[in-house]
Amino acid sequence: MSSHLRFFFSSRDSLHLGLIFTCNSLLFGNWITRIPDIKDAIGLSEGELGLALLGAPIGAMCIMPLSGWVIARFDLGRTLVVSGLAHVLALPLLALSDSFWGLVVALFFFGFTNAIMDISMNATAAAIERKHKRAIMSTCHGMWSLGGMAGAALGSVLAGLEISTVIHLAFVAAAIFIMILLLSGSLFRIKESRNVGDKVFAWPRGPLLLLAFMAFCILLSEGAIADWSAVYMRDVVVADAYLVGMAYAGFSMLMAIGRLTGDSIIPRLGKKHVVLYGSLLSVIGLFMAMFFEAQMLVIIGFSITGLGYSCIVPVLFISGANQPGYTAGTGIAAVTTLGYAGFLVGPPLIGILAEEYGLTMGMWFVLFCSLMVSVLSITTKFR
Repeated sequence: MSSHLRFFFSSRDSLHLGLIFTCNSLLFGNWITRIPDIKDAIGLSEGELGLALLGAPIGAMCIMPLSGWVIARFDLGRTLVVSGLAHVLALPLLALSDSFWGLVVALFFFGFTNAIMDISMNATAAAIERKHKRAIMSTCHGMWSLGGMAGAALGSVLAGLEISTVIHLAFVAAAIFIMILLLSGSLFRIKESRNVGDKVFAWPRGPLLLLAFMAFCILLSEGAIADWSAVYMRDVVVADAYLVGMAYAGFSMLMAIGRLTGDSIIPRLGKKHVVLYGSLLSVIGLFMAMFFEAQMLVIIGFSITGLGYSCIVPVLFISGANQPGYTAGTGIAAVTTLGYAGFLVGPPLIGILAEEYGLTMGMWFVLFCSLMVSVLSITTKFR
């Protein structure tokens, strides 16, 4: 085990934060495997599902620009714990949705609570890095990927066993609610360090805008793969039921491996090379997933894509947190105001493209976004 991982798992602050990242993605991983079932239960077309999924980015955008102020007003640790508990409550609401507008409202709440939880998680990682002078951001995102993998795998198994969507998601929500309560003790008291004059409200501009646009492209791609990979496997690849969620599980598994080693790899390769090579690798993986018809080769292609993406977002987030003149929370919020919106806008956008041109065309758009990041990384300065 590397020194970075030894520190991460021996430090109470970093370990508990990493488990909070895992809780967040467990919720998401279980949700995405039941999207096809909720789509069929309500009777939505691909285009209608895409429009319904817009509820999440709208909810997120309502809070993201204010998240730096919220963190400064209520303290970092409190914001993290309270938003995490609120986000757990969104999961059973999604399962209980029985109409188009019911799903839109549930997704609005899901996006709203997830956005503030996501920003406070990353700001906490930056605060712990500064406190201990050790890199943990990539490893925290690796823990997120592990949770996404486990959630997708569990969701696939329960869907294959024809467990009710409501029972499935309610059980997961109850378990994670208890887990966050158990982890909240050490995190609740964490505060964000800031200097006089640091901004607590900011839209992305200048260097932050370029970082935000790259985050938009990558997180759009991650969101599209998360929400549509199961539908792609079922409807385009015509995969067996037990393999429907495995494309995202493989995507998350290799992403987790890349991120868990990222805090050692990023200093060696340099942030610029990590973003450049990672985005090019994702292009190769996506091309493989779309070019081959064999189920296992498609899963391998999505998995390679996850490895390519693995360290890009941690680099972009920590670069945002390190921008002079901003608190860590505000720098991350400025990047994620546009960047994280891509994670939530991606799924409905792919749904609209799928309705008009087919789901394969939607995946080609994801490939184009990855290629854009590789080009932009050449001229970008990463802090």
